[in-house]
Amino acid sequence: MTDQDEMCPCGSGKPFEECCKQEYDRANATREKIKQAMSDPKKAQELKELLKNANKGD
Repeated sequence: MTDQDEMCPCGSGKPFEECCKQEYDRANATREKIKQAMSDPKKAQELKELLKNANKGD
């Protein structure tokens, strides 16, 4: 989303900047951190194990 006055896609009727932008930015930052970690073989294996163990709890 590039237009600061664009309405939020969540349907709140508020501008995106005043509504969900912080959560959107947080999710993107997390995604980038995961990408960086996945480029390190040791960290990638740790992440895979964490996800595997998290899925066992479902």
